[in-house]
Amino acid sequence: MKFNPVLARLTPYRGGLSLADIRKRYELKHIAIMSANEVPWGPFPEVVEALRSAVAGLNRYPDGTCAELRGVLAGQLGVSEANLCFGNGSCELLMLLGEALLTENDHAVFPHPSFVMYRSIVLARGGPFSAVPLNRLDYDLDDILQAVRPETSVVIICNPNNPTGSYIEPERLRAFIEGVPKETAIILDEAYGEFVTSPAREETAAWVAEYPNLVVLRTFSKLYGLAGLRLGYGIADPEIVQALDKLRQPFNVDSLAQIAARESLRYPDRLSERRDRIAAERLRLSAALADAGIRCHPSEANFLLVDVTGLAVPGPEVSQALLERGILTRSGYAMDCPGWIRVTIGDAEEGDVFLSAMRELIHGIAQGGALRSGWAADAESISPES
Repeated sequence: MKFNPVLARLTPYRGGLSLADIRKRYELKHIAIMSANEVPWGPFPEVVEALRSAVAGLNRYPDGTCAELRGVLAGQLGVSEANLCFGNGSCELLMLLGEALLTENDHAVFPHPSFVMYRSIVLARGGPFSAVPLNRLDYDLDDILQAVRPETSVVIICNPNNPTGSYIEPERLRAFIEGVPKETAIILDEAYGEFVTSPAREETAAWVAEYPNLVVLRTFSKLYGLAGLRLGYGIADPEIVQALDKLRQPFNVDSLAQIAARESLRYPDRLSERRDRIAAERLRLSAALADAGIRCHPSEANFLLVDVTGLAVPGPEVSQALLERGILTRSGYAMDCPGWIRVTIGDAEEGDVFLSAMRELIHGIAQGGALRSGWAADAESISPES
């Protein structure tokens, strides 16, 4: 059987063991899920009720245009309905953009380390790319601009960046966008943008009218608590939206996802409360870790990148040591951030469990016996990426 040769350059996404398997393997009653950058709260009660009411109609196909959701979202963002596109998570939109904008002859630029999908969508097209290294875990926008070539078709920026949490303030970001050639598409991935509390934050949806080569991507998976329904959206020039419509499968956003998103948008005050709670817990955890002599990289997302060098447990083994204490985190060694772990901000109870475990690892206190080595590979195999 003949396969596309680019498949040899790709590796499948592996989500790791299920929570049930983890509980059984490590005899855990409770697990603090601080690895996948979800929020600890589910959909609002009104959203749950709206979903219940809609179940009886699942014998019908969904609205392929997301018309009602499109109208509500356009009104809130102050953009035209023609500026919006929807996907099965923002990951689907990333894949569609790769298909629409890249060929084997087109060059792409993205930061590294950043979201793993950027590399994947470029590799799937078989073209060249420049993965521009971060500078002390922050973007060097000058380096990224210097990587742009005449044949560069796409530049991707994740803001805040996953996995570092680094945030580019609007003034710097605008200057960067203006420095990119107008024929080069700029994909601004704001999957974590709704967690930003910086006073300088701007609504970038309005920028699309100024920069037709800009695509802003967002998701309902994070702050809205709808990760299980997989719904993302893009804000772009109508020409780009039309290109994606030609490529997406029919009815690519299911009915329940559309209903849940539309109902969630009715409660902006509650969303702001969630943002504030995450920000407060982010500050509390980083301060407590600093008091314990552990540094965190500054973050505007719902996660922290935590330095795990200098503990009683070697850095590559920290995620597994935490897992054996019932805490799922993401090893930086699996994300090209050696010496760090990524920790999702949850509720205060999860935060307290994490802090207690980190104090044990600082002082070398055993969990059910002596501290053991050889954990790193197992920890990376069960820590999901997001």
